[in-house]
Amino acid sequence: MSSKPIRRAIWETLEDRRLLAWSGYAQLVHQDQAASDFSSVTGKGVTVALIDTGVDYTRPELGGGFGAGHKVVAGYDFYANDADPMDESGHGTNTASVIAASSYKVNGITYQGVAPDAKIVALRVGTETNISNNNIKKALDWVIANYKTYGISVVNMSLGSGVYTDPTTNSIFSSEFQSLHDLGIFVTAASGNSNDQISGPINQDGIAYPAADPNVFAVGAVDSSDVIASWSQRGDELDLLAPGVNITMPQLGGGFVTEDGTSFASPYVAGTAALIKQLDPTAKAGDIGSILMTSGVDNRDGDQESGNTTTLQYSRLDIDQALKLTQQRVGSASSMDFGTNFDTALDAEGVLHAAWYDTAGGGRLLYATRDTAGLWSKATVVDASDDTGAMPSIAVDSTGKVGIGYFDLTNTAVKYASYNGKTWSTTTVESEKHVGTNPSLKFDIDGNAYLAYYKRSGGNLRLATLNRDSGTWSRITVDGADGADVGADLSLDVDEAAVAGQFGFTQYDTTVAIAYADSTNGDLKYARLDVDNPQATWFLAVADNANGVAHVQLDLHNGPQNVGTQAQIIYQDTSGADVKYAYRNTDWFTESVATTGKLGDTTQLYFDSNDNPIAIYYDRVKKALYSSQRTGSGTWTKNRVASSSAQMSVAFNQRTGSAFLSFLNRPKNDVFSTELI
Repeated sequence: MSSKPIRRAIWETLEDRRLLAWSGYAQLVHQDQAASDFSSVTGKGVTVALIDTGVDYTRPELGGGFGAGHKVVAGYDFYANDADPMDESGHGTNTASVIAASSYKVNGITYQGVAPDAKIVALRVGTETNISNNNIKKALDWVIANYKTYGISVVNMSLGSGVYTDPTTNSIFSSEFQSLHDLGIFVTAASGNSNDQISGPINQDGIAYPAADPNVFAVGAVDSSDVIASWSQRGDELDLLAPGVNITMPQLGGGFVTEDGTSFASPYVAGTAALIKQLDPTAKAGDIGSILMTSGVDNRDGDQESGNTTTLQYSRLDIDQALKLTQQRVGSASSMDFGTNFDTALDAEGVLHAAWYDTAGGGRLLYATRDTAGLWSKATVVDASDDTGAMPSIAVDSTGKVGIGYFDLTNTAVKYASYNGKTWSTTTVESEKHVGTNPSLKFDIDGNAYLAYYKRSGGNLRLATLNRDSGTWSRITVDGADGADVGADLSLDVDEAAVAGQFGFTQYDTTVAIAYADSTNGDLKYARLDVDNPQATWFLAVADNANGVAHVQLDLHNGPQNVGTQAQIIYQDTSGADVKYAYRNTDWFTESVATTGKLGDTTQLYFDSNDNPIAIYYDRVKKALYSSQRTGSGTWTKNRVASSSAQMSVAFNQRTGSAFLSFLNRPKNDVFSTELI
């Protein structure tokens, strides 16, 4: 089981020269800037376990020795079954150097490991051409048994095989990866070099295993010009890009070697994880992954790349910005006072993001994150221009970037704020007359934003779409041109259908849908468009001939009917203050979720692992939140969740199946968050 690098030229040590510059790839990811801005953050006190071919610990750049007091502080050779993890192939020495080598120069260019003061635990599992699953398992078990002894908080695995387009578990390793993640240990792995082919382009999307494991962070390769290497395996399971082309490293036995491969992109990320861990020792695996993705620079596969491409948007490592974001995200409180107007979103790494309307601050839009240990960061001001920030709708895209749609009360306009990994930017999407209440935001797989909202002047349902590459918005009226007042209460969702594309690559067909109230007729309505079909038009339907609906929550999901992705809607029937469920299976069907009491002043929806819908709703009489799960055809359970004053938000991540409930307590002075799945 191996992922070979691509060999290049051998370099010999040159006479010492005056430092001219950092390498081009180090400058690309701002390694040089991080060394300047965070001069004391060098990985000191952090240990990285390297599961590889061993390490030549005699290299001066890697400490010149083995054991206590050295850089390579410990290890084991599972291939030879002894306590000496000396490298005999060179691969592990190279990857260890990317992580933690002290400074060295070649041709007047300076190089050093990302975390030069980090410690290395070398776990030799074979040679470049002979690595067994059994040895990898033994190495993982060794880390679990010894992580406290050596302070291991990061594991690098520059090895892998296969092509996987979905999250993949393995009966041999996955329990170990789950255990490491639960312990807070960050595991990163190379995405693969197209099954070890030495020339691109790759002929299908998908990444190698173990990078494809749900608890492993997958890293692909770019060159110093930020172009994705043609041989770098990638797909929608890829988490991050990092330098992996023409990487110059100390060589086994002496001299220097320049090589290509995702094998060297992965340790770039492992080294950065060590820096993050030094800066914030409380950061867990999910926190580190989220920081790396959010702080990264967007890279569209296909803008500069040649050969076959996925066209997907990825995040590319930015070390300096990752450390700055780490400082911003340090947790400080177990709960936050969001007031009565807030929304939350959950990213794929398990970090919760919240946006809220700060009335005490004059109507500002604020933002914070909740780490995987349950602590909220300090609030960041997103928009403080006049009275703005009401009715926020927050979403996280596939690269970890955050967007917020919200209502500007001063200008009666709909606005959008986005975070690029460094700063927030805001724009007015539409301001003609009275527009923009009840916005609902989602991203497609390409990072394009869809923002539905209500235009009170005319009673129209509107949709604005942001093209991520051009940065331009387009706006249309979806419903209401016939004079009906529609969209005063609405919920939008976006779904991707993965279909076979050209050249073996997956194609993603995007569907955008909106469930909304028809205030004129009292109906629950539904609109849907297949975005990627140029002949498609909006499909409009009445989902429920009700006598008034509100608090609509839509999710495009494969529900219990198992008929593929269809509309699943939870809402309040205002005529009786009941909670209802509507779903589409060729025709529309509705069920009563809860009917006793004054219910549904807020409603939220998520799903269990068997695709059964679970509704969270407010009981006005009992002043509490309740959950109801569909357990059979039309049968719903009922369980009390917590005392509340109605305001709540459920953040459900479709990729991971995780869900968090955030709710305002009864005194209206604190919002608490709890994991549902």
